[in-house]
Amino acid sequence: MSADVIKRIFAPAALVGQIYAREYGSTSAPLPIGNVLAAELSHKEDVKKQPNMTTLGGGTHSEIRRVTEVELAMTLADINPINLARATQGTVSGVEQGQTSNETLKVTRGGLLRTKHLQPSNVVLTKGTTQGTATVTDEEHLDVKKGDLVVLAHAGATDVTVRIGDSVATATALTMASNYTVTAAGIQLDPAAPDVTDGKGIWVSYKYATVGSVVPAAGNYEVRPAGIFVFQDATGLADGDDVKVAYSYVGYAVIEALTTKPKELEIILEGLNEADDGKLAIVEIWRASQGVASSIALLQESGFINLKVTGSVLMDSTKVGEGISKYYRVRKT
Repeated sequence: MSADVIKRIFAPAALVGQIYAREYGSTSAPLPIGNVLAAELSHKEDVKKQPNMTTLGGGTHSEIRRVTEVELAMTLADINPINLARATQGTVSGVEQGQTSNETLKVTRGGLLRTKHLQPSNVVLTKGTTQGTATVTDEEHLDVKKGDLVVLAHAGATDVTVRIGDSVATATALTMASNYTVTAAGIQLDPAAPDVTDGKGIWVSYKYATVGSVVPAAGNYEVRPAGIFVFQDATGLADGDDVKVAYSYVGYAVIEALTTKPKELEIILEGLNEADDGKLAIVEIWRASQGVASSIALLQESGFINLKVTGSVLMDSTKVGEGISKYYRVRKT
C-alpha cells in the first residue's frame, strides 16, 4: 500500500540504474544514454533575513527563502556520439562505408598523409602518369544480400574472382554463372543467386587499370587509422610528390563541435536501490538545458576517460495542477 511506503523510516539509498533522455517536447521514446557514474541535483537559494531588533542579543526575526536554480550534474562513462555532441553543442552525421579511387595527396616524408576517410584498407598509392595495372586481393564486403550491387574500390575490374563465406579464412569460390555479373562499378549479385546466402561476406580479387606507377608499401609507407604514414627514408617517394590514393573505408560518425545551440532534454532516472532490496526510485526531470562541457579529456596517463556535464533544470509550463511540480518529481516503492 502507498501509505506503508510513505510511512517507512528505514530507507538507506545506494542507487544504480539506467538514465534515459529525449529532446524536450519530443514524442519519441526516451533512449538510454549509457553508463552514468554519478548524477546529482543541487539547489541554490536566495535568502533574505530580517534581523530581530526587539531584544538584546539580536537573532533573526524572519526570513524569505526562494530557490533560484536547480542544477543537474552527471559523470558519463560512455563517450558515444550523441553524448559527445550534446556536451559540445555539436551536430552528428554519418558516413557510410565505401571506396574512393582518386584522392590526391602531397608527400612529406616522415609525415602523415591524412586521408579524407577513416581506417583506409585495400590501399593502392600511385604517382606519375604511366599507364599500368594493379591487383587487389580479397577486397572485403560484409553482409551482402542477393540483388546487391557490390561497389569495388576500383572501377573497371578485370580477371575477377569472388569468394563467399563467414570469414576470409573460410570463404569458398563463388561461381559467376547464375550468381553475379561484373559491371563497370563492381559486382552485381543476381536477385535469385542460388549460391549466395544473405548476410554472408564476399571477398573479391581483381585487376584494374591505373594511371601512374604503383608505389609499394614496403620501404615507403604504412597504413594507419587516420591515413598513410610515409617513412622518413622512403625510397619510392620524395618530399613534394603528388600521389593518388585508392582505398576502402569503414562507416563512421562525424561530430562537428559548436555548431548548434544547447539541447533541452527530458531525463528519466530508473533507479534501483542496492541498499534496500532493489526498491525503485524513479526521478523524472521534465526540462533540463545541458551546458557545454567545461573540459573533455582526450589522452590521459591511466584509467578511463569520463565526461562531466552540467545543466539547469528549467520550468516546464505544460505541467499544471495543484501540487504538480513544473521541475521534477520522484517516485519510490
